[in-house]
Amino acid sequence: MNYEKAEVIPIVESHIFEDTDAQLAIAEVKPDELANMAEFIGAAELRAKTYVANGFVKETELNDDGTELDADDERSIHYLVFERTAVRSLARVVGNMRLVMKTAENPNPLPVERFFPEYFQESAPNGSAEVSRLIARHEDARMQALIKWPMFIAGYKQVVESESGPVYGLMTPGLIRQLSSQHVPMSVLAEAEYIEEINATKQPVEIDLPALGRLISATGDYDINISGGGVSYVDFEKSIKGDAA
Repeated sequence: MNYEKAEVIPIVESHIFEDTDAQLAIAEVKPDELANMAEFIGAAELRAKTYVANGFVKETELNDDGTELDADDERSIHYLVFERTAVRSLARVVGNMRLVMKTAENPNPLPVERFFPEYFQESAPNGSAEVSRLIARHEDARMQALIKWPMFIAGYKQVVESESGPVYGLMTPGLIRQLSSQHVPMSVLAEAEYIEEINATKQPVEIDLPALGRLISATGDYDINISGGGVSYVDFEKSIKGDAA
């Protein structure tokens, strides 16, 4: 077991697995629902612990409750992945992603625009989105890679159904290489730069939405349907055992 990863994975009280034996659950949370979903605090703790462990933030920079939240959370759609435990009323928070939305109501620049203004001399249009706070943590490396896909699928469906886009991201070169090896279609927009504010080297990317849609159609969407809010259940365990047989 990778104890270092286990230490950053919060365990929260939740009823999300009460009526199912599924291995994972993915929930979509709108900004106005954050205060009403206790599980979101677990996701915020996952973000905080991961970023402290990676040196992106200091413990002294966290909120009083030990979470890492910012102003963009209030204009984001959040995706949370939970893993069942032996106790039905408890769940592990193993994945988090948000889509920061640029809208007519909130046309402030996306983070990628703020950090790479030389590329965005022409502002990203309203309707643009940015994949942000993408985190998957699990003791099993294969499972950790798989956890990202339900979030990608849910985010893609939300963007398509709301007729949003384009979709950008601000990623480390290592994450870009990792996602490219997993066939996530994207274009790198500029050279990597060290950003002092977040103590990280990042590159801006744009997600190829048509290609991502074709990939999801070819590989399956796990019946994830949570656009507009809700929960879907995913079970990778059987497929992992089947591949290993």
